[in-house]
Amino acid sequence: MMSSIVKSSELAIHELVDRQRKLYEGPEIEARLERLIHDVPHPTLSSWDIHRLLNTSRAVYFDSHVEVVSGHHTDIYLRFESIARFPELVTIIASNMAEWILQTFRQDPPAGIVATSSDARLLAERTGEILAGRMPLRIVLTPFNHETGKIGTEIIRGTVEAGDRFLALNDVTTRGMCVSKLGKVVTDRGGALAGMMVFARRDSGQFPLMDELTATYPFYFSVDLDMPQWEAADCPFCKEKKPLLSWKDLPEL
Repeated sequence: MMSSIVKSSELAIHELVDRQRKLYEGPEIEARLERLIHDVPHPTLSSWDIHRLLNTSRAVYFDSHVEVVSGHHTDIYLRFESIARFPELVTIIASNMAEWILQTFRQDPPAGIVATSSDARLLAERTGEILAGRMPLRIVLTPFNHETGKIGTEIIRGTVEAGDRFLALNDVTTRGMCVSKLGKVVTDRGGALAGMMVFARRDSGQFPLMDELTATYPFYFSVDLDMPQWEAADCPFCKEKKPLLSWKDLPEL
C-alpha cells in the first residue's frame, strides 16, 4: 500500500514538472506571471525585474496542489530556493533591500539583520555586503530545519544585546508567523525590532496578522503575489481529489 502511494506521488510530481516546463517554454508565461503581481505601496523592484526574477528562475508552480509549511493548501506555489541558486538574482533583490534600509533608517541605523539559515541568509548576507561601506550591519542567523521548514530561535550568545535594534528578514511570508518569530528572537534578548523585510508576500489578504505587522513596523517586500491558500478542510482541490504534494518535494524546474 505504501509503495503504491509513493509511486502515485512520484507520478504526480513528474506530471506537474512536465506541465510547468512546457508553460515556461511557451507564450503564456508572461501573462500568467502578470496576473500574480499586485501593485505595492512603496518603491520596490520594477515590473521588469520581477518578471525576470520569476521567469529566469522558474520559481512559481502554477495549477498545482501543494501543502505549504503552515499546513495550508495552495494551487500556486513560490519556491524561493529556485531564485536563490542565481547569485545575480539574489543581488537584484538585496540591492533593493539595501536601498530601502538606507532610505528608511538613514537617521537611526539598525544594528543588524536577523534571518534564518535557510536561503534567506543569502539575502541578508548580500544586503550586508552592499551596505558595508555606508551602514555596517551585523548578520545574525537562526537555525532552519530543511525537513520541516521550521525556524529555531537559538543564536550565538552576545550577537543581540539589550538596546540593539534589528531588522527581521525572511525570504517569503504567508501568515507573518516566521518573520514575527525572528522579531521575537530580538525582543526576547532585550533588543528592539526596527522593521521587517521579505522578498515576497503571498498572503492574498487572508491573514489578519500580516495587516497588523505592516501597520506596526516599517515593512519591506519586493513583490506582493496573489497566491490564495486554504485550510485543508476548505481546500477546493482536496474536494476534487487532486493529488496533494508537499512543498519540500517540488524540484527545480
